[in-house]
Amino acid sequence: MLWGSRRSVDATARHLRRLYDALAAAPDLRPGPTVDATFRDLVRLVVETPAPMAEAVLRHPAVRDVVEHLRELCSEGEYHRELAWAERIAAAADPEAELELFPYVGNYRRLSVLEATAVAGAGGRPPARVAVVGSGPLPLTSFLLAGEGGAAVDNIDRNVEALTASRRADALGVAGLGFHLADVGDGPVAPAVTLAGYDLVVLAALVGLAPARKREVIGHLAAAMDPGALLLVRSARGLRTLLYPAVGRAALAGFDVLHVVHPDGDVINSVILARTSRPRRER
Repeated sequence: MLWGSRRSVDATARHLRRLYDALAAAPDLRPGPTVDATFRDLVRLVVETPAPMAEAVLRHPAVRDVVEHLRELCSEGEYHRELAWAERIAAAADPEAELELFPYVGNYRRLSVLEATAVAGAGGRPPARVAVVGSGPLPLTSFLLAGEGGAAVDNIDRNVEALTASRRADALGVAGLGFHLADVGDGPVAPAVTLAGYDLVVLAALVGLAPARKREVIGHLAAAMDPGALLLVRSARGLRTLLYPAVGRAALAGFDVLHVVHPDGDVINSVILARTSRPRRER
């Protein structure tokens, strides 16, 4: 059994390395048959590898030195994929039907259910005002929160191209959406974001790939959010950290952690729900 397990770790690690090598060698990571197939294989391998094997795979010589770069490549690929699909949806005669063709729309919906359940478990009324920080070119989370949850949702991104694409994707006609060019801190591209007045702030998984940057971003949120407001952070564990960075409790200074959900199946992101540590003022 030990020998068989070791061979499985070796085979998985070497397969991962081949996928990494293919992505790293690609001229660009815009959607296309080869790039799409490579990312599909990568996602399949990540979700189908048993959890007990994940740490051994991550420590394997074929994998351990490329984890951070692979995550960067995945971030770049996701950006180009969302950009392309935002344009497709905007140009489609039936934007809603086109959205249903997006290969990961089901994953987003299942993740949205997990997140809504966590927020409901925190008590109180459903959030009326939501900010999505790092909303990206195709803000599916915002569409679901506004369209199905009835919240007023502001999409916040520091990338002009991403924000422009997300505005065009609003051809779906979802009510209650706002779009704002802003940064979590005082960035060189966009002004600092103001987060007063929001019941819930969602931090996209790809905002702050490096641990130090993630802590910095969350520190800015802790200072900018209202006392008692909720923060929803997307994290990852096990082999899923090849796609998205893990967020530990130590990164959540200024917040009280309420729930941590690690999904199984094809949902990639873990969900962390926290509340600002400063008490809410009595009205």
